[in-house]
Amino acid sequence: MNKNFATLLNCMDGRTQLPAINWIRNNFNVEYVDIISEPGIDKVLFLKDKVFLASLNKKMDISLNSHDSKMVFIAGHYDCAGNSVDKDEHIKHIKASVKLLKSLYENIPVTGLWINKDFKVEKIC
Repeated sequence: MNKNFATLLNCMDGRTQLPAINWIRNNFNVEYVDIISEPGIDKVLFLKDKVFLASLNKKMDISLNSHDSKMVFIAGHYDCAGNSVDKDEHIKHIKASVKLLKSLYENIPVTGLWINKDFKVEKIC
């Protein structure tokens, strides 16, 4: 494919999809954003769930190799039903998720995002 792709690991919460996609497209000159979603995905990655990681690897393979995605984003958000913790705990999960993803996909930049109570995107790391 000859279009620019990025990969977004995001919660399934529909309130977070467009803010994250639009922020990535506007800030990184990306045309398409592949979505891999899971309730409370920052917590799932933080816990290193083996079943999820096996499934994630298959999806990442498609995004990185078939779509030639050049960057990965992991987002956590305010009022998450799948990971109902405070912002500080989410930030801890997001940072750990970035570290994990960087270790799994060494040559791809990984960025951690927080989607706040106004559904505005903040870059964490």
